[in-house]
Amino acid sequence: MHKKLYLFIGLIALSIVMFCLYLSRFYDAEIPNTYSKTFMIHKNDPAANVSKPEFADEKYKRAWELSRAGIKTILLWNTLFGNRNFYFGEGDVFRGCPVDRCEVFNDHAHLNVEDYDAVLFHGNELYVRDVPQKRRTRQLYVYVNLESPANRKIPDKYYENYFNLTMTYRLDSDILWSYGTIEDVATGDLVAPFVDPDWAAYQNEEAADEEAGILDVVKGKSKPVTWFVSNCQAKSGRLEYVKELSKHIGVDVYGECGERSCLKTRDCFRDVVEPNYFFYLSFENSFCDDYVTEKLMNPLRYNVVPVVYGGANYSRFAPPNSYVNALDFESPKELAAYLKYLSQDLRRYQSFLQWKKYYRVGQGTTKRTVCALCDELHQRKSPKTYPALSHWYAKDKCPIQKLLQNTNDVYATKLTLTSRVG
Repeated sequence: MHKKLYLFIGLIALSIVMFCLYLSRFYDAEIPNTYSKTFMIHKNDPAANVSKPEFADEKYKRAWELSRAGIKTILLWNTLFGNRNFYFGEGDVFRGCPVDRCEVFNDHAHLNVEDYDAVLFHGNELYVRDVPQKRRTRQLYVYVNLESPANRKIPDKYYENYFNLTMTYRLDSDILWSYGTIEDVATGDLVAPFVDPDWAAYQNEEAADEEAGILDVVKGKSKPVTWFVSNCQAKSGRLEYVKELSKHIGVDVYGECGERSCLKTRDCFRDVVEPNYFFYLSFENSFCDDYVTEKLMNPLRYNVVPVVYGGANYSRFAPPNSYVNALDFESPKELAAYLKYLSQDLRRYQSFLQWKKYYRVGQGTTKRTVCALCDELHQRKSPKTYPALSHWYAKDKCPIQKLLQNTNDVYATKLTLTSRVG
């Protein structure tokens, strides 16, 4: 009796193990297939029909009409931080673009999914089981991401040979979506961000002209440093850096990580920062290539000098002598001494605002991105693919962050970069 019971239990256990192995093999095979060309459609695009075809359904008819009109159609597959329109806006978002023959939709059912010219996927809200089941050969899949890979990782195998274009904050993206731009005041031309921006219009003078408006603002300042922050667990160690910095110079912290507050209904930079503070801490939450956010662009709009702390080459994003880089100093104490010096030498401090005679922070960054997307869809004749998107997006893209992880340092300094070279 006992032997039969043990045999029965053993058979059940074996069956469970075999079933789990089967499921494991099934899902390992199924998931990559979801991202492969298993469902590729190799028939012609709607525009290839010279004469009006027999329409199988209204969706294909709409696709044919748009295609014959020379309009590129774009589907927003998911949301961007919960926004169904990817923050592109409402209505004809391409109005005013140099190339404006595009239409964007967030309704999957407006056309057959495989008949859109491009499909945009926000990487951070993309799930393996929630992807299109059909895809046309020449259809472009666009990977969108505005977060650093240090904060939001993407799984390796699910994105191999799947995406055709990238639309991110990175300067090597197919379509750049930066957090801000710098324009030439005289011409309105875009100057930055670029890998090699031309700052020729700006003469970096040590002695600043005493412009009455700026000088009055500078003379009215009485407090050294401020910082607005809500994420108190950033991987860059910025909170720990500021704690050490505050031992050597006054730092007023606003938001959830500090003791001060400014209502979101106010223009806090205009009302609080510019009239009172010499410096604003533009500290990023992680150290990654080209990861420069609104934390820099916001203070650049005002008469305050940002102190940057991040993994980017900032000369590609902001004019020379427009910011102080914390990573140029061996310690927070050394940085504090320099900031004190600048706040006491008003003429030298004002020189950090001289760039405003030549450049300005641009408006409508998202509009530029939208226009670039439409232009790219019309210019590109054949799709390319990213063999391993995770490599492009994340591999060796956050070296300073990696150094912090591999050392006992809680924040980065000039010494961190020295150890990297050594």
